[in-house]
Amino acid sequence: MTTSTPIFTISPRPGRQQHRRRWRVVLVGVVTFLVAAAVVAGHVTLGYYAELPGQAQPVTALVTVPRGRAHHLRGTILLTDIAVASVNALEYVPDELSSTTTLVPTSVLTGGLPAREFDLEGTVDMEEAQMTAEAVALRQLGYPVPERDGGVTLYAIIPGTPAYHSLHVGDVVTAVDGVPTLDPPALVAAIGRYRPGQSVTLSIGSVTDPAATHPVTVRLGSQRRHGALRPVLGIPYSLSAGSDGMGTQAVYSMPLHLAINSDGIGGPSAGLALTLGLLDRLGGGDLTGGRVVAATGTIDPNGAVGEIGGLPQKTVAVERAHASVFLVPAAQAAVARAHATPGLQVIGVRSLSQALSALRRLGGHLGAAAAGPVPGPDGHSVPADWSSSPWS
Repeated sequence: MTTSTPIFTISPRPGRQQHRRRWRVVLVGVVTFLVAAAVVAGHVTLGYYAELPGQAQPVTALVTVPRGRAHHLRGTILLTDIAVASVNALEYVPDELSSTTTLVPTSVLTGGLPAREFDLEGTVDMEEAQMTAEAVALRQLGYPVPERDGGVTLYAIIPGTPAYHSLHVGDVVTAVDGVPTLDPPALVAAIGRYRPGQSVTLSIGSVTDPAATHPVTVRLGSQRRHGALRPVLGIPYSLSAGSDGMGTQAVYSMPLHLAINSDGIGGPSAGLALTLGLLDRLGGGDLTGGRVVAATGTIDPNGAVGEIGGLPQKTVAVERAHASVFLVPAAQAAVARAHATPGLQVIGVRSLSQALSALRRLGGHLGAAAAGPVPGPDGHSVPADWSSSPWS
């Protein structure tokens, strides 16, 4: 048996193997760099917030009415919100290109407020929206709902001033050293009687219960105005422009005990939806005619519906919840229609009365809500400085 010896063998050329090794090193380096860059970008927060579609949920899951007063519901009224998230460098481009996301500069979204104050203001806005919705709904059902001034609600506190570490957004000042301060001019006048550096004791309540007060002592600062030193508490206010950082807190005498659980939602835009949800629950249960109806808009004590933010994202949210009708502030109806599909009917309204008329045209029945407000201030009332409050 003989063996054959190969005449030649095939082997890589000397330079090719080294070339492949260099490419592997380069590839590994590029991948490592990209991974590192992505990690760093994910931790670099930019000066923007992303407004994203939130959720649309039934109002009835959030409201509680007295036993025996609740009606079985044929349809559903949805409250909708948006999600807000800070934006990092990795998310900026995808968010900018997304059709359902809006990038908003941080200063525009917060109005220049520190994060603590901005978050607290959202909570105060919702508390005010809940109380106003309850009052407006009961008035629409024909109940008299008397209203009185309960104190001065704080909406903003200037950093670095005496009040900043002693007071909080949402505090209600009802008195200064025992002297009642039931509206902003009264508080400004009371502070003006003191000298810079003096200490004052404020009676502080809350938006939901102004009368349950506790004392807070603040040493007044100073500010030179018109050549003289003036006492400073630290709440922005302009007599010509109205209340910038404070407003009159309304106290309603409710004929029925109602409760609303906001479920962590902040801001004022749920006012109309909460009002309609309460009317449906208390007024007969057929306000929607069996439809799934979403609503958004602020609500004033006189029933006026005001504009809101994040409407494109809210339109997406209500469509995902399979709503067939979306009631929105009239001035913003075009925005909602631009983001709605043909299956969602967008209706612009300027008041609760217009919203109820629209639902009736769609086959809904007003029931007890047809009664309407009683004549006089117990049926309609708006504090003098309402238009300058944050939730308006």
